[in-house]
Amino acid sequence: MKAKTYQCPCCKARIEAKLLKKVSSLMPVDGLAKTPSMSIQEAFLAMLSSPLNSYQWACDECVQSKKATLANPKKQFYTFKNPWDTAIPYLAYFDKTFSCQQCSTDFVFSKEEQKHWYEKLQFVVYSKPIHCPSCRKEIRAQKNRNTELSTLLKDGQPNNVDQLERIAEIYDELGKTEKAKAYRNAANKLKKK
Repeated sequence: MKAKTYQCPCCKARIEAKLLKKVSSLMPVDGLAKTPSMSIQEAFLAMLSSPLNSYQWACDECVQSKKATLANPKKQFYTFKNPWDTAIPYLAYFDKTFSCQQCSTDFVFSKEEQKHWYEKLQFVVYSKPIHCPSCRKEIRAQKNRNTELSTLLKDGQPNNVDQLERIAEIYDELGKTEKAKAYRNAANKLKKK
C-alpha cells in the first residue's frame, strides 16, 4: 500500500509523514483540533489533509536545506479570548512573494523577516505586508517628517532660524515649494536682525 503524502507549502513536493518529524516536533500547540482517540501526530496529519488546512509548515528537507526555518509557536500571537478569533500558529517560515499595493512591484517577505514580525514584534500571525520594503521605508519617512513638522509647528511659527530652516527643508521634501519658500524667507528675515 502506498504511503499517504502531503504537499509541502514551501517546496511543493509530495512528502510522506516520516519526513515531517521536525515540524511535528512543535506539537502540541493551541489551535490543534484533535479528538480523544487521536494522537497529536495523527491530529496534525489529519489537519494537513483537510481542505481547511491553514497551518504554515515545511518538510524536513526544506528545514535541513535552510529553505525554511522552524517557527516557535509559543512566541507567536494567535490565540484570542473568543475561540472563533483564534488563528493557527505558524510552524515554519519560508520566503513568500507579494505584490506591493503602492507601486505594484513584487517583493519577497523573507523567512527571517516573518520570524521577526511574528515572534519578536508579536504581529498577529495572519498579518501580511502590503507594501514593498522601499515603499514601507518611504511611508515611515513621510510619517516621521509629518511628526517632526507637527512638533516644530505646535506653538505656531517658531522664532528660531534653525527651526524655520528645518521646516522649509521638510516642506521641500514634501514637494510643497511655496510653503518651503515662505519659511525660508522668514528664516532669512530673522538672520538679518
